[in-house]
Amino acid sequence: MTANIRSLTKQTLVYGFGTVATRFITFLLLPVYTNVLAPADYGLAVLVFAFTAFMNYIYNYGLDSAFMRNYEDNEFRLRPNQVLSTALWMTIASSLVLSLVLYGIHRPLSNLLIPGNSSATLMKYAIVILFFDCISRVPFALLRMEGKPLAFLGVRFINVLITLGLNIYLIAIRKVGVIGIFQSNMIASALTAVILYILVIRRMSLNFHGALAKDLLLFGLPFIPVGLATAAMEMVNRYLVEHYLDLAAVGVFSAGYKLGIFMLLVSTAFFYAWQPFFLKAGPSDESKKLFARILKYFTLVTLSFWVTLTLLMKEIVGFHIGNVYLIGPEYVGCRTMVPWILLGYVFQGINLVFLPGVYFEKKTRYLAYITVIAAATNIIANILLIPIWGIVGSAVAATIGYLVQATCTHFVSQRLFKVPYDYFRFFLLIGLALTFGFSNYIFHFTFTIRLLMIISFPVLLVIFRFFKKEEIISLRSLLPF
Repeated sequence: MTANIRSLTKQTLVYGFGTVATRFITFLLLPVYTNVLAPADYGLAVLVFAFTAFMNYIYNYGLDSAFMRNYEDNEFRLRPNQVLSTALWMTIASSLVLSLVLYGIHRPLSNLLIPGNSSATLMKYAIVILFFDCISRVPFALLRMEGKPLAFLGVRFINVLITLGLNIYLIAIRKVGVIGIFQSNMIASALTAVILYILVIRRMSLNFHGALAKDLLLFGLPFIPVGLATAAMEMVNRYLVEHYLDLAAVGVFSAGYKLGIFMLLVSTAFFYAWQPFFLKAGPSDESKKLFARILKYFTLVTLSFWVTLTLLMKEIVGFHIGNVYLIGPEYVGCRTMVPWILLGYVFQGINLVFLPGVYFEKKTRYLAYITVIAAATNIIANILLIPIWGIVGSAVAATIGYLVQATCTHFVSQRLFKVPYDYFRFFLLIGLALTFGFSNYIFHFTFTIRLLMIISFPVLLVIFRFFKKEEIISLRSLLPF
């Protein structure tokens, strides 16, 4: 038992660190894009990738999850290579068929979804990228199932480094323009697929199991609507911004959204540790008390981080070394929207804290309903707010969507596994943080005053008796050092 837990902990840390690291490396492309590309060109690339985000869920149709479920199933555990071969042939065949169909209609499709004379060319690159990305999903799932996190992350790092290097070469040095983004991603995706299939080719055979394929399909198809709703939460706003504003606004908006990575990394790292932690803790009276404290302190950490980033946003957006800016001068209009994106990711993290009850009672289907509700709320809020507040309105809509998601998850989870959350201190913390962060956009404080506000935020929490001595002692006992 101890060895299994130690192995799980090690893999969780490796996957968590690797995911955070790869996301941060891709963030380094932001200065490349915003210093070299015009906002309209970057906006065009964003719309094409928004299309691929939706299509990824259709191309994959939950097949990697279905493969993982069946790989060690009692019926097939003595012949896992049969499961692997069936899943691989399914993903190759379906990805090829979908790519051929999309290629046949790529011109009218690009005219419908993406403005600009080069949209049809970019769509062709996107279709190739989709093919290679999706045939790589099952081999990646195999590495996870066989407990090979270092191999998994090694291939991921190769992909990210090739993408980063080629983008810098083609866009910053060769100056080929927006098409360089897609050429870089296509080459990286193709090489990644080649590496993965070299790793699995010896175990792949012509053996195709029809009954298993049906089981994989039936298990995976329900993931499509959930995935599309998830993509809608993140990507539909790009199309709505283009519809109500223009391509340049999409570029500026997407640059600001990228800055949300500071909070997204916190939520992502937390989730990789939190999911195995609460599953190990299990449903009990003691875990209820512990989960209540975790909400309190997760909110404390993320909102303290949010206050700091929000009050220093002017300096972050304006940061530069020589003539190279973190955000190119043409994109500085994103500054006022970034705090809303960061706040949305805070609520996304809070939503994760509320998950235990749903998992304990195996009612995960409710998460699908909640995601659809949150996505619909997001879209409606975008339609209402973009005409009024522009890209800031879309950022506010994203925050509203995540807030609705967290609220719905809380109510469902509490009905299944009631946790005694300290709502008074929870809302006190939110109220103080929002007051500190957004007051700067009303009064436009000097840099010195903003630094003093950051320092005084925890002091005010002490004055309002947010911290309790016994909780601090209890939390210290949980630390591994």
